[in-house]
Amino acid sequence: MAMLHIIRSSGYSSNALAQCLDMVLPQDSILLMDDGCYNLSQKLLLDTLEKKPELSVYFISLHADARAQFSTNNIFIAITLTEVVALLFKHDNSITWS
Repeated sequence: MAMLHIIRSSGYSSNALAQCLDMVLPQDSILLMDDGCYNLSQKLLLDTLEKKPELSVYFISLHADARAQFSTNNIFIAITLTEVVALLFKHDNSITWS
C-alpha cells in the first residue's frame, strides 16, 4: 500500500520532516509543498535519500520558486499544482506532516 507523505513545513523549524522520514516505506513517495520546499537542501532528507534511493520525492515548483528554493539534484521531481491531483490518485493513501 503506497502512501504519499505531504510535508508542508521546513525541517529547519519543525520536526515533521524527521518524523516522516522515520515512518516512510520504500514504496512511499514524498511531496514537498509550502514551506516544505525549504527541505530541498535539508541534510537529513539528502542523507535519507542516499540510503533509500528508491524513494520518490516531488516538490511543487511554484511553491519552491516563491521561496527562492531550487534544486539541481535530479533526485527531486518538480511538479505543478495540477499534477498533485494525479499524484494523490497514484497512491493508496496520504498523510500531511505540518
